[in-house]
Amino acid sequence: MSNEWYDIDSWQWVDNDSAQWGFLDVFVYGVGLNQIWTDNKYVYAATTSGLDIINIETEQRQSFITNSSGYSSVWSDNEKIFIGSTAGIKFFNQATIGPPEMIYFIADYVRIPDITSNNIKYIHGNSNKLICCTVEGIDIIRRDTGYITHTIISGATKCFVTPEYDYYYYTISGTTNWSLNRLDGNTGDWDLPDMIYTTGSGFLAGSTRINDFYVTEHTSVGGVYNTLFIATDLGVYVYDEGSTEHRCFMTLL
Repeated sequence: MSNEWYDIDSWQWVDNDSAQWGFLDVFVYGVGLNQIWTDNKYVYAATTSGLDIINIETEQRQSFITNSSGYSSVWSDNEKIFIGSTAGIKFFNQATIGPPEMIYFIADYVRIPDITSNNIKYIHGNSNKLICCTVEGIDIIRRDTGYITHTIISGATKCFVTPEYDYYYYTISGTTNWSLNRLDGNTGDWDLPDMIYTTGSGFLAGSTRINDFYVTEHTSVGGVYNTLFIATDLGVYVYDEGSTEHRCFMTLL
């Protein structure tokens, strides 16, 4: 698991093998890696066997949480760490990190009947909201008030909320119908998103699968709309939601 970035001087992807963490070095309990998240002090690795917590300064594993069912997702705001499980969303405070085994420090954050399912697939958040994908749908949680809104949809895989209020999630239907959806703000339960980008059509016409995505807020040409970075089977698309211009950095075999 090495560090990779795009060098704008050489216009090449650079893979740095000297700066990497390996399962044998750090993830003693990590059999399969599901997600990594980092905050101001730690790197959190959600694995099929639990959660590993790596100290950024020492680059060594400091703590861990063992869970026979594993954890699917992890997100932190530098104070609280939220983890997705098969028993709802759990959390613990960053200030409690220290003991090797942290299982006694985690607590329930939210679970059914307040969310669509206890089986969490992905979590993301901002300063006052969480969005999560479950096996039954998508939930948006106001962390300040506890108010939760939902949509019931199958195939929701990954979600994202911008620092202000735009929500994104992608869904899978069949083998080739992958859609990235945008929800412009949210005040209640919803059935349909405000925008849908589907593989096989529009600027994603050449792609059949979405692997990952990221959003930067208010970075369009006009400075109001967002810019999407979408990793697909064809390559990485950069899409300006304001001008609708896009570029595709294709994968070279």
